Amino acid sequence: MRAGARDAAAAVVAALAGGVLGPDHSPDVPARVLATFDRLASRRDRDQLLGVLRLLDTHAGALSLTGRAVPVSSLPPERAEEVMQRWRGSRLPLQRRVFGALSAAILNANYGWPGPAWERMGYPGPLGGAPEAPRRLDPIAVTGDEELVCDAVVVGSGAGGGTVAAELARAGLDVVVLEKGGYRNEADFHHREGDAYADLYLYGLTLATTDLGCRILAGSTLGGGTVVNYTTSFKTPAFVLAEWAKVSGVDAFVNGELDASLDAVCERLGVNLDSSAPGMRDQLMERGLEKLGWHCEPLPRDVRGCAQDASCGWCGFGCRLGAKQSTMRTYLEDAAGRGARILVGVDVRRVMINDARAIGVEGRVNGHRLRVRAKAVVAAGGAIETPALLLRSGLTGQVGRDLHLHAGTGAFGVFDDQVRFWEGTTQARYSTEPRERLGEYGPILETVPVHPGSGSGAIAWTSAAEHRALMDRFGYLSLCATLTRDTTRGRVRIDRDGNPRVAYRLNDADEHSLGTGLAMCGEVLAAAGATEVFSLHPERHTFRPGGAGAHQAWAESIRRSGFRGGRVTLFSFHQMSSCRIGVDPGRSVVGSDHETHQVKNLYVADASLFPTASGVNPMISVMGLAHRAGGRIAARLA
Repeated sequence: MRAGARDAAAAVVAALAGGVLGPDHSPDVPARVLATFDRLASRRDRDQLLGVLRLLDTHAGALSLTGRAVPVSSLPPERAEEVMQRWRGSRLPLQRRVFGALSAAILNANYGWPGPAWERMGYPGPLGGAPEAPRRLDPIAVTGDEELVCDAVVVGSGAGGGTVAAELARAGLDVVVLEKGGYRNEADFHHREGDAYADLYLYGLTLATTDLGCRILAGSTLGGGTVVNYTTSFKTPAFVLAEWAKVSGVDAFVNGELDASLDAVCERLGVNLDSSAPGMRDQLMERGLEKLGWHCEPLPRDVRGCAQDASCGWCGFGCRLGAKQSTMRTYLEDAAGRGARILVGVDVRRVMINDARAIGVEGRVNGHRLRVRAKAVVAAGGAIETPALLLRSGLTGQVGRDLHLHAGTGAFGVFDDQVRFWEGTTQARYSTEPRERLGEYGPILETVPVHPGSGSGAIAWTSAAEHRALMDRFGYLSLCATLTRDTTRGRVRIDRDGNPRVAYRLNDADEHSLGTGLAMCGEVLAAAGATEVFSLHPERHTFRPGGAGAHQAWAESIRRSGFRGGRVTLFSFHQMSSCRIGVDPGRSVVGSDHETHQVKNLYVADASLFPTASGVNPMISVMGLAHRAGGRIAARLA
């Protein structure tokens, strides 16, 4: 964008920020919002948003979009607030989308960095500085066009990529690992929320479904999601494995083969139940569950030497202690120790294919062309990026279909005493009580650390004063969340530039499941002592515990409001099933040996493989499948 056009867009954002935030907000908000838009995966979305901003600074554009022939950049805060309120309740999808994108970006830009808001809410920001820590990996620097040759090239370095790379290297193969993100270790984990999203998350945490109904969180750094996840380490439940075998026709799910890989992964990561000391957030959830007589257990975690103290709440921005056993600390070190070469900052654009056989990959790094020629290509970029890569490379059929997101939401409870729900062990307790009621596709209940940048966008905005008042009490909130084992089948497509677009619309069964889970979240928070409970709906449905029928009326109101198409704030921490494994090419993308049905020597080793949603945090399931894939691919190459 030309400097003048960017200045005009920034002036509009500045005026709208006054309407969203009221007085006393950071002057850096406009620049941060525009930087956020720069990270959007879709150029079309980016150009549309920036085009709207420029239009709003003209008399005609302002008249058509706001009803006033006054450039928005000249509006005082009270008039800008009215514009945002009008867009929020508009019947026009474009205006609602503009409101959703702008309000979320403005709130994060204000609350995700130090400023007066942090002081008002008592949020301390990062606890201390990052430690001095040696770099344990040494990625290859690319300074010009480069061509490499190897036995196997692995695209992605997270739960799937890191694990399969280690297993291939252990078999004596020459391995190259390509990571889209950068390399940051413990010394680089500054724990500044807004900057961490840009540094460590896919598309700077701007990715969402096309209707903006669900925000998608995925890691994009060396080690992938294992660097930023919450260390929850469930093995794949037996009932899920049985279903996967039935759906896919792959016996490995039930004949003990995958179980052996799951055990090997858990041993390598040091998965244990002795590192789940609950912080106040988990204590409150546990208290509510126990008072209701509902199931509650400690979570297994992949940590060694975890402090389990207040600072752990920042581990979604990287673990400074090195206690989190990410692939950066485990499998990638194993692979590098056996000669694997690692490159970061690589945007792999296509798989090179000759006569229906993969012969390598091609991409860009630091502005230079990179080609890696290999006997085997392993796609392990996650359930969004892997299908996008395969689609760019000409694969068709089932690629990108059947996407599951574990779409989740939650309820906030307001407590009399400070909770500081950004602190404490990332995740320490969970409950399967909803699954006991609804069956194998019922949700589970968990809680996660909530920091003000993301938290401000989850709290419904209706006016500057009301939202600010809630944020000033941010330290007195706690969260109970419901994670749905979804049956909705989304789809990953690519735009004209080859970048991913995610279509996903909840079906009736998943809406019912979310409604039940969210109603139970409200009960848990009320039993834990909350004085007020509210959902993440734009209407911010609220009830005060103790009133006759208050919870039942609240539960009915959230069901009436619904959960589709932006009717509530949904989050996806787990994406899966977009390149399913199976014996039937009409229902899957890869065969039982992880090789794609359409292209020989092209394999998949990430959450894309899942035949259905895992129903639990999927990291161990991914790593188990990648461990198995490594053995299968190595045997083929041998």
